[in-house]
Amino acid sequence: MNVTIEEIDSASMRPIGYSPQPSFAVHFRSAAFSGIARLVPALERAEDCLGQEFIVEICQGSVTQFGVLDQPALNAVEAQDTAGSFKVTGIVESQSGNPGAQRYAFITAGEACFCLSEAEMNGAWPDPGNAVTFVAHDVSLWDEAL
Repeated sequence: MNVTIEEIDSASMRPIGYSPQPSFAVHFRSAAFSGIARLVPALERAEDCLGQEFIVEICQGSVTQFGVLDQPALNAVEAQDTAGSFKVTGIVESQSGNPGAQRYAFITAGEACFCLSEAEMNGAWPDPGNAVTFVAHDVSLWDEAL
């Protein structure tokens, strides 16, 4: 997904990820949605990100309120009152993994793509094409140039 960084708090550096990378609180906009999240940039200086456009992958710290919808719904991502949280309504595009092992579903809402584990979906395993809804918390945007 392409995002443009509108504001960045260079003093908010916090390492995140399995092999910790510096991240910064940013206000961003994209064709799919806008709001506040943590950016993990490939650039060394956070200030250099301001006004720049990045291709990013979306990650979340946790998911709540997961549900499968009975009928098709409008794909949408909406910022919530808590910074870094977004309500997502999207479509299961694909799945990966085998039964008995960790499985994942790839959910799209416009150009935004979220990867949810079976555990994040509370054990549900919706089929490709199903409409789902959830709230993603602690959203981070990882620069694909990393």
